[in-house]
Amino acid sequence: MLGHFATDISHGSLPIILAYMYQAGKLDSYSAVAMLMMANTILNAVVQPFAGNLADSKPRPYLMSLGIALSFSGVMFIGLVENQILLYSLVCLNGLGSAIFHPAGGKMANTFGKAKLGKSMSIFSVGGNAGMAAGPFYFTGLYILFGLNATLAMCVPGLIMIIIYTLKNRYYVVACRQEQKKVAKAKAESNEKENIKGFIILVCVLFLRSAGWFSFMAFLSLYYMHNLNISDELATLLNGMVCLCGAIATYFGGTISDRIGFNKMVTVSSLLSVPFIVSFTFTTSPMLATLLLVPFSVLFFTGMSPTVVIGQKFLCHHVGMATGFTIGLSMSFGGLVAPLVGKLGDAFGIEYVMYAVAAFISTAAITTLIIPKIPASASENH
Repeated sequence: MLGHFATDISHGSLPIILAYMYQAGKLDSYSAVAMLMMANTILNAVVQPFAGNLADSKPRPYLMSLGIALSFSGVMFIGLVENQILLYSLVCLNGLGSAIFHPAGGKMANTFGKAKLGKSMSIFSVGGNAGMAAGPFYFTGLYILFGLNATLAMCVPGLIMIIIYTLKNRYYVVACRQEQKKVAKAKAESNEKENIKGFIILVCVLFLRSAGWFSFMAFLSLYYMHNLNISDELATLLNGMVCLCGAIATYFGGTISDRIGFNKMVTVSSLLSVPFIVSFTFTTSPMLATLLLVPFSVLFFTGMSPTVVIGQKFLCHHVGMATGFTIGLSMSFGGLVAPLVGKLGDAFGIEYVMYAVAAFISTAAITTLIIPKIPASASENH
């Protein structure tokens, strides 16, 4: 969890760092900011499946430390550089670090959490959510004191975790080798096969969820300010509330899914979230919109960690790659779609962005009905 936090606090701080660089005149347009974010997202998306395959081939716990180091190195110096090529290189380095960490970290969480896999993956996911939420606040506090030189301090959480991981590396290697032997033995005895078709359906669901969620968060503040006449300070506070609801719900979603089943958790939470997001898009009352936002956020995120477990069960012999797809590639997809949805808002009004969000979320919820079933408890197979 803490390693995921340390990685994603760097990744989550990138948008606000670029915003401050724009204000300082180091970036000359919104387009420049968007292009840097897109470069980061594309590299992240392309690398994660390959990083997952690397994590699966043999025990490599050091990939977690490498991912953290690259992630904070990518933001640590961007406040100091002027050269555009160097700036793009650093931003891509941050994306590379994130791409390397997630499969290795997810595989490690799977290794140590077999008995309660849903809870284990929810704790892992909460670390990432918390890091993404904390990144902007962490950097802003430092920026007030040190200006753009504050990017140098982005290494602190990561360095702490690298020291911890280095001290425990031998323990991790032994645990991974033991797990690898157990998996090989179970594979030989049960002839368990991977469900590629099921995994493809799951990834489609995750792509739709990601497109909806990224678009929702990218334009939520603007929607509140322009359509519901709420101040920018309150709109920002509501964004923070959504992140908090998400972090809490992610933990409980994994814990509950260990009891009722991963498929049921994903399907029920997804379908129940639809009425709230659809109602949100049509309400004109700020109070009602906020009341609808809370249950939508909670229900949406309760299905997050169970989808990771389902993916790992479908690709049972390639857990790292499954994690790379479910946490990494699918999430990055939303970052690529959000700018296109923004063009829809430019052409027809920001309310059409929310219509698109509702369409993405609704389609994803319906598609969960055809995801093949896995055992109610992931530990049943071990």
